[in-house]
Amino acid sequence: MKVTPRDIARSLIDSLASSSDVSVDDACESAIVLLKKTNPGVPLKQFLKVVERELVRRGNTATGLLVVPHEHSLKAETLAPLLEARTGKHVHVDRKVSPELIGGAVLLVDHRRIDCSIQGALAALLRTCLLPLD
Repeated sequence: MKVTPRDIARSLIDSLASSSDVSVDDACESAIVLLKKTNPGVPLKQFLKVVERELVRRGNTATGLLVVPHEHSLKAETLAPLLEARTGKHVHVDRKVSPELIGGAVLLVDHRRIDCSIQGALAALLRTCLLPLD
């Protein structure tokens, strides 16, 4: 499978968005090294245009889904302003009632899952209890 300049641009943007530990200079340098290795004929100026198009395509918005156990739980309208303040993006959150949840909520935002449900806590506790003792 061939790695395209667009694939490299996407991974560059994803790495910068997901981690505050990575410096912009280091991430860009790694992306350029990978570009030269996998696509030696592509000029740097063209690659920068691909990165710019990808940034414009993603925009400054985020979408999310709030899963709650019953109708009287946390409202998406309450959560959206908090997420906007935290991320600096306009966030649109849909709400879904799922009676399978015991309590709490699960938030899915831009490929991230924040599980604050009792069901999720119990599953994590079960995984911890099943780990072998050293």
